[in-house]
Amino acid sequence: MKFAGRTVMVTGGGRGIGRSVALRFAEEGASVSVVARTKAELDRTAGQIREAGARCFAIAADVTLRGAAETCVAETEAALGPIDVLVNNAGIFLWRAFLKLTADEWDAVLATNLTATASFSRAVLPGMVERKRGKIVNVSSVHGLRGDANLSAHSAAKFGVVGLTQSLAREFRAHNIAVNAVCPGAVDNKIDETAEVDRSLPLSQKLWPRDVARTVLFLASDDAAGITGAALEVYGGTHLTIQG
Repeated sequence: MKFAGRTVMVTGGGRGIGRSVALRFAEEGASVSVVARTKAELDRTAGQIREAGARCFAIAADVTLRGAAETCVAETEAALGPIDVLVNNAGIFLWRAFLKLTADEWDAVLATNLTATASFSRAVLPGMVERKRGKIVNVSSVHGLRGDANLSAHSAAKFGVVGLTQSLAREFRAHNIAVNAVCPGAVDNKIDETAEVDRSLPLSQKLWPRDVARTVLFLASDDAAGITGAALEVYGGTHLTIQG
């Protein structure tokens, strides 16, 4: 129970990586706040967290709206206590040829993937600074380290997340606050992780959300006390394809 007594906030927690991250924290004893836009998905995640025996606070919110981050943080801390760990996972993926990409689509991808990450970080950091402790883990992407065709907005946003991570890590290290990023390869977000706990060949298959979640929990744990400003690659079976 590595996170007993700690409060964790996960954005984009309604499905996929976010849901798996939230459940892994719950299994390790944390009180978990989950932010998601789709209420049905949010309710399912919250129900699974409570079934795991953890306290949960669910917030239906659009992370791109001005003031949403401050409201979510204030409501979470009123319900569960000070936030010890923030996981910025909310994001959208858009595959579009650059010359067909509209200004509105560009803005939506940047607002969700990058600006919301900055907004939620800004909302939790004053409290973390005051308490002299805290962990922020940002979910970037392989495309935040290597750009690809038809992913200009996504790559720009995810590269930005890595840059933001490194900047905040340097700025807040004197306050004992670690800021790191996880860069996953292709993830099967629709897999039913309740059907099987582990796989025998994770490096030859598409990633499961749990594969990414385990790395997030490591960076948020005391085991990673000496790590800040890192962008950890979690590629699994997609590694050789990405490198080729």
